[in-house]
Amino acid sequence: MITRFSPKQIQVLQALARYKFLTYSQMMQLGIERHRSNLSTLLKDLRESSFPMVKKIPHGMGDEVKHYLTEKSISVLQDLCELEESEIHCPKGTILTDTQDQVHRTRIIDFHIALDLACQQEGVTLLFCDRYFDTVGNNRVEKNLKSKTAFEYKPNSSIKPDMAFKLQTTSQEELFLVELENGRDAKKTVEKCIRHGEAVLTGSVNQRYDFNRGYRVLWVLEFEATLESVLGKLAGLPLFQNLTEYFLFKSLSQMGKEVFLGWHNVAGNERKMFY
Repeated sequence: MITRFSPKQIQVLQALARYKFLTYSQMMQLGIERHRSNLSTLLKDLRESSFPMVKKIPHGMGDEVKHYLTEKSISVLQDLCELEESEIHCPKGTILTDTQDQVHRTRIIDFHIALDLACQQEGVTLLFCDRYFDTVGNNRVEKNLKSKTAFEYKPNSSIKPDMAFKLQTTSQEELFLVELENGRDAKKTVEKCIRHGEAVLTGSVNQRYDFNRGYRVLWVLEFEATLESVLGKLAGLPLFQNLTEYFLFKSLSQMGKEVFLGWHNVAGNERKMFY
């Protein structure tokens, strides 16, 4: 039974409050522990106490175990870490099976972690970061549960980006949407780019976030060949002639390296995430 929490256990709880789901590898990337065996002990104590703070999602052979907070952890994090309940990403109830999009979700959390670490290193402030699996509303009473990132860009047509975030740089605020594309379906990605292009022209995202300047959509593609195919197709579409700098692309293998650098615009020219 845990009656007191060690500094490492508090770090685990805070990390889960921020990212919602975490693997051992992700916790190691965050610097909570260097060794998996030590993390295993920390998580075991948090899971198996008479007042469990953490649960794990049942996982298949070869999949890394993912952890999340129990609802009992909310009051602890409020008291010990002075977090608001809105800052604590805690699933309701017990998760009995992993989702079909678990690989995609894990990669989005990888991006979020890489972004946080880059911001810390470069002195940039992450003002907010919403992921597609973060929700608002509820299905119990109002039946209005929806993704925090979803927005309508024209009547009866909506987009749900994988992530939306805003940075405070040394000079100004910068707004970004993120789409992470698994697989080799360049046609599907181009179709999604077109929808985002239409959204840029309608100003729906600017209105949603009360942002009066241009924003960028970051595209992370699993395969380099698919990225090149997408850029080739977009270059031939009139819609993107004036939207070249609104879209930046990078391959998945480059996602965790130099987060702010190494992007390419629609024309294939190298760009920074912001200037």
